[in-house]
Amino acid sequence: MSGLRLAGFLLLAALCPAAGAQSIDLSSLDKLAKNASEANEVSLDGNNLSTAARFLYGDDPDIKEARRIIEGIKGIWVRNFVFKNKDEYSKGDLSNVRKQLQGSRWSKVMESKSHADGDNIEVFLRSENQKTTGLSVISQEPKALTVVVILGSIDLERLGKLSGNLGIPPLQLKRRPNNDE
Repeated sequence: MSGLRLAGFLLLAALCPAAGAQSIDLSSLDKLAKNASEANEVSLDGNNLSTAARFLYGDDPDIKEARRIIEGIKGIWVRNFVFKNKDEYSKGDLSNVRKQLQGSRWSKVMESKSHADGDNIEVFLRSENQKTTGLSVISQEPKALTVVVILGSIDLERLGKLSGNLGIPPLQLKRRPNNDE
């Protein structure tokens, strides 16, 4: 796998998928694998990410930027399930995950619901000392569920600049104007 493709994979995992080492426990979702037609799990701690970053070499500016982004990440955890039929998981299956994302410096920053499709996406950020130290995404579809947790130092502006490269879809990250501006 080329360095560009590996960088794209790692950053996509981070977007689908920060400084605290405390992870969100996703083990309550493991029971969903038995009913899923497809179950995917990514568990990359700091050591695994450090090893993967070694494969990102070269003078390409995007590769260098990808290395800088990955160096600040302490872990990426992803659980993805695809089901043959609707309603093979319930909102209750996510209650333990959501409970962990309430408080403890986590806050929901975005939610998007499609009543027509039954899709729901929630994005949570963890902050410490005005720095983003975690990102979590819960994506629910009638036949699919994905939960991503990223911990470590995450620079959203840097990540936004890298989007559109390395196979990462363009991101629409815009800074909200200050009232003083």
